Amino acid sequence: MIVAVAGFSPFLSYAQGWTADSNLTSSDGGSYTTSNNSHSLAVFENWIYLAWYDFYSSPNNMGCQIRFKRYDGSVWSGDTTVGLIGNSRLNNWYPSCATDAGGNFHLVWETNEFTTDIENFEIAYRRYSNNHWTGITRLTASSGPSTNPAIAVAGDGRLFAFWQDKRGGLYRVYHKIYAGSSWGSEGILGENADYCGMPSVAMCQGLPAVVWEDFSSGTFQVRFRKMSTSGWEGDSLISHSSLGAFSPAIAADNFGNIHVVWEDWSLNSSKICYRKYSLLSRNWGPETVLSATASRTEGPVIVCRDSLVDIFWADDRSGYYEIYHRQSANDSWGQEEPVTDQRASAVLPSVAADLRGNMHLVWTGDQPAVNKSPDIFIKSLFIDPWPPKDDGLSDSGAKSWCSITTFPNPTSDRSVLKYIIASPAGSLTRQAPISYNSRMEVYNVAGQLVTTLFTGDLAEGEHSLEWNGRDRAGQKVPSGIYFAKLTAGTATSVAKIMVVR
Repeated sequence: MIVAVAGFSPFLSYAQGWTADSNLTSSDGGSYTTSNNSHSLAVFENWIYLAWYDFYSSPNNMGCQIRFKRYDGSVWSGDTTVGLIGNSRLNNWYPSCATDAGGNFHLVWETNEFTTDIENFEIAYRRYSNNHWTGITRLTASSGPSTNPAIAVAGDGRLFAFWQDKRGGLYRVYHKIYAGSSWGSEGILGENADYCGMPSVAMCQGLPAVVWEDFSSGTFQVRFRKMSTSGWEGDSLISHSSLGAFSPAIAADNFGNIHVVWEDWSLNSSKICYRKYSLLSRNWGPETVLSATASRTEGPVIVCRDSLVDIFWADDRSGYYEIYHRQSANDSWGQEEPVTDQRASAVLPSVAADLRGNMHLVWTGDQPAVNKSPDIFIKSLFIDPWPPKDDGLSDSGAKSWCSITTFPNPTSDRSVLKYIIASPAGSLTRQAPISYNSRMEVYNVAGQLVTTLFTGDLAEGEHSLEWNGRDRAGQKVPSGIYFAKLTAGTATSVAKIMVVR
């Protein structure tokens, strides 16, 4: 048995509600998130990064600019212009962003700044690190337009950039890899199709998995391809649409499973479809329709949080576009629900989740009541698996604090849990250490108790105990994610434990 710990727990049954909508931008010409799961949003710990484009229509500044802002855990920064528009009719738009393990922010976008031909778009890259932007790097130099970029970051820091490019009259999906010192040479996907475009990328076990729109058999379909340690594997047909499958989006979970959604068109309507690739069976599951009947569904995006899969899309079933949401827990889909109520137009969603399971959603929304051009809105779903209780204090007035770590990581068969219990400085004046009514428990991903490792009073300080990977009946637990939960007085701390047998 191997046990690894990473972050905190998202428990569906303990999820708190969505926050209220918050307007993040104010542009006279309009602010727009990007499409196709390219990600206008990225997170690192409790930081949130947002990239979008503003439209300007003044005589001296007609075009689009890439804009950026960040949330540092307490306040949002001001807006920053990332592209450098020097004169009229230059456009920087359709950003895609990601963060690496060090908290650096990586951004690619589409621009016509590099040439005098305003119809010829190329792909640009910049990095934001330690409150500083690097210079702009040009990734492409094609005679045709390079558009719709997407970027992903591996755990070792490698960057993978994908885009569609028109060369020789045909659109293909191209890619480049940054391995620490420079960008490598271009690669190509979908070599034999009449058209390939709108790529979406996710990192799966440290390597990229990509989906794209493909036109090679008389109908637009979704195709998939994954990189292995020896190179690119063959591509696979994901959709089987009669009239066309568009705007695919991809995500991968911690178990190595791959999840894909897309728009599937039928006569006078469209729907959101989904498929899952199982690492255990090495097969794709059936196509599943996730949306109810609507004239138009568009722009699906997807994010994985351990065994939870969350999908969002824009839907006009109520007569105007709203953002809808549907969630799968352990391969069981819940009911779809609207998460916006703008009664105007809410489109182009983008979603990101942090290691705690907190989820942040942005979209482009109209405000007809104030006769204003589109702005970007955000709302968040914060996870609190076990809300603090107001009981269990062993010393009236004491405020407890606790944390858990595990060692070694990874380990086989047994996991040592080291934990600290303390009272924050200034919470109580006292001469002797305080003891707290404490317990250490292990739960599965459904929130069910697996075993109790300790109950009793514990004094402030460092402690440790061992979990042998078994349940209350002494049976070895199956592979999956588990959570060690420490309660000390009113404080709780949770460590995620991944068991692989």
